[in-house]
Amino acid sequence: MTEALFALHRGLPRQGPGSDATTRRLLELAGPLPGRRPRVLDAGCGPGRAALLLAEEAGARVTAVDVHQPFLDELTAAAVSRGLDERITVLNRSMDRLPFPDHSFDVIWSEGAVYTVGFETALRSWRRLLAPGGVLVVTEIEWTTSAPSTQARAFWDPVYPLRTSAANADAARAAGYWVDAHWPLPESDWWNEYYTPLSERIARADPADPAHPGMGQALAAARAEITLRRHHGSDYDYAGYVLHPAPISSATVSGTTSRSASHAGAGTSVGTGIGIGTGTTDAATRTPRRTPTGAPGPGATATPVGTTAATHPHLLTNRKTMNTSWTTRPETTADVAAIREINTAAFPTDLEAGIVDALRADPEAWIDGLSLLAEAPDGTPVAHALLTRCHVDGAPALTLGPCAVLPSAQRTGAGSAAIRAGLDAARARGEGLVLVLGHPEYYPRFGFTPASRFGIRAPFDVPDEAMMALALDPAHPIPTGTIQYPAAFGV
Repeated sequence: MTEALFALHRGLPRQGPGSDATTRRLLELAGPLPGRRPRVLDAGCGPGRAALLLAEEAGARVTAVDVHQPFLDELTAAAVSRGLDERITVLNRSMDRLPFPDHSFDVIWSEGAVYTVGFETALRSWRRLLAPGGVLVVTEIEWTTSAPSTQARAFWDPVYPLRTSAANADAARAAGYWVDAHWPLPESDWWNEYYTPLSERIARADPADPAHPGMGQALAAARAEITLRRHHGSDYDYAGYVLHPAPISSATVSGTTSRSASHAGAGTSVGTGIGIGTGTTDAATRTPRRTPTGAPGPGATATPVGTTAATHPHLLTNRKTMNTSWTTRPETTADVAAIREINTAAFPTDLEAGIVDALRADPEAWIDGLSLLAEAPDGTPVAHALLTRCHVDGAPALTLGPCAVLPSAQRTGAGSAAIRAGLDAARARGEGLVLVLGHPEYYPRFGFTPASRFGIRAPFDVPDEAMMALALDPAHPIPTGTIQYPAAFGV
């Protein structure tokens, strides 16, 4: 049936759940990649959607590994047609038996393929390949409930026994990683470029196709997979994990055992309910920027504050404070003193705290619901992000900042949690544009790009890469011109 499954999937936009948007989101969560040309291993690359995006948009040098040669041929042709052939190298090799020396890669990337060897096996075997400061980004299918339906269990248990996100996080830590972020894929990733075109292919396929023995079985398996998703999809999901190697002393990294004997070394695996997989067979605190007037730049942040996707309820852990989930919420009147304390502790002076107070008192700048806090598990506010009204040549926009994190919570993801919650709240309000003046190696992870690309400029001299903009809604018209900040910024 394997060849029939390959034939059924050949030429589809994707061979499993996913999207370019998800690849970009995971790239954001991974944070700035090392170097100008980061070395990336795409393990179980398939036809290479992620490899092409990473080479084109992240400037990466990608080694794409798979065992299904037609996929590699398709990727090679696409790389040539897009002028990326010098950045992408393909290799037909099992992704759990890689020939590379230790520390060969800055990034290891694997979307929709790790099940072919098992989550732990992949994480343990790949760890040695990561260079110091490297990052591993992987997607894995998992239960979203501790009590999945009988139908979902009956489908999954014989194929690939699933675990919860908490169990997968424990497995990642046991394999020697910190879990920086956990991000479930949106439901659209299952349908737009996978199940919908696959359903159309199924409707046209001939179950008795003599050129592909086993096509009847392949069609039945695909129909069962799609039906399960429709009726019991809330029981399971795909999720992206962003992992960094922990010091060897902080985790046990021995005992390489796959959960699924049917996948470990089992040749090219076609994952019912997972997609078609071909991974295996042998064939720091910084000083805020200041404007010429001496005021801190709008958007100045006390520290690059982590990389965690903290607004999602399935957030797991972060590098500095393990087992921490950041709860985010809008400020209330009872939080004014705590917010002032966060800003005073985060910055060298109380200037930023004063700006926040002045913005709160300005009815033309302040917007209820766009001052966000991140709380530790005990309810203590530890990070603050603020969005207020500004204008671009008279058209309304938002400015992000000040943003601040208590020193004890810096580099834990708390700041990212507050910022992402603020951006989500702004998007929910129907806002179209957010501006920030800040660190050009930090804010792009949230989607910010140089404002000059939109024809937007600051009212003072500032490095082009530090003045950034984020279009919250691509359908919303983006104004051009000079930014007018609230009076509290003094610019």
